Amino acid sequence: MKKHVYFLIFCVLISCNSRQPQAKILSGKEIIAKSIKVHDPNQKWSGIKISIHIQEPRISDPFRYSTVKLNIENGEFELQRNRDDHISTHVVDSTGNAKVLLDGQEKITDSLVKNYKLSAERNKGYRNFYNMMYGLPMALENSITKYLGNTKEVVFNEQECYKISVELKEPLFSKYWHIFVSKKTFECKGVEITFPDDASKGERLYFEGEFFINGIKIPRIRHWHEYSDDQYSGSDIIVKEL
Repeated sequence: MKKHVYFLIFCVLISCNSRQPQAKILSGKEIIAKSIKVHDPNQKWSGIKISIHIQEPRISDPFRYSTVKLNIENGEFELQRNRDDHISTHVVDSTGNAKVLLDGQEKITDSLVKNYKLSAERNKGYRNFYNMMYGLPMALENSITKYLGNTKEVVFNEQECYKISVELKEPLFSKYWHIFVSKKTFECKGVEITFPDDASKGERLYFEGEFFINGIKIPRIRHWHEYSDDQYSGSDIIVKEL
């Protein structure tokens, strides 16, 4: 008799547990919305102007420095970067026109254009890239994002994170990115830039530190690693606001 009673109790417990509501899995849009509230609580990103000095050491170029100016509202952009003994300036104005100067001059020899990749056609790519890098997660709500896909719970850089798959309308290196957002704080912790057809290509970026511009919180440091083997390749470090 007791065995029958125990069996009935066991069945009741199993039935009750099976009726417990499952924890809701947040969608990519929900996670990004929560992250935006952390990084841009006063919703200033769409009208912000950014002017920063960045140290960008790479294994192949340890003394690379840049200044970046972004006007999110009207699309103006300027990137200045040291090129050996030269300074290149890449400009996109509010009407979308692009130009490149070397040491302040628009007339550049073909050999220098080729050597330093100074084609003005690259300028909008530069602008979109820096917009994305310093606008995460806010930039994911604008016209560059085609699709916010599946989410997973993963450990990224020893932190529990949501991993959100993103497809961009136009490639920034690649169309396929993964965004990592802390489960605890909803801060953006890093990205992966992937090439689904070639696992040997791609980048993994780990974010570190904080930098505030007009109330918006962005990571101060981005460490670049190879996607295939996680080997370090360089960093982007905000030195100061200009």
